[in-house]
Amino acid sequence: MGKFGVQNPISAGQYLATYNATSVANTDWNSLSSNDFYDSVTGAQLDANLKFAFVGVVSSNASSLSYIKLRAASGAGDSVANTGGVIPIFSAFDVDSQALTDSNVTSIAYKKAAAGDNLILYCGFNR
Repeated sequence: MGKFGVQNPISAGQYLATYNATSVANTDWNSLSSNDFYDSVTGAQLDANLKFAFVGVVSSNASSLSYIKLRAASGAGDSVANTGGVIPIFSAFDVDSQALTDSNVTSIAYKKAAAGDNLILYCGFNR
């Protein structure tokens, strides 16, 4: 917050990139960091350890749940229970992750509902 109690505008990030997980043929937890993404403007691979400002997920599966979490996976068999702090997804989900109290999100993880699902992540990043 600024001097007068005014917050700077929150954007979707300085960099926009997507990750197409369609070819990932498993239903394990898979972790991603910024260097797994490529800038949609320049085509260059993003630097490691950028913060996720925005996370959007779209899945072709509208009958079974996919999952994400705003941290790296501990392992392929991590829990999908409510007590695991995961976000279940039917078709689509998005969050302005930089607006969260703990906005230091430098890794995320996803779990597809079925190995053959189309799953795309749309992410914005800040330094």
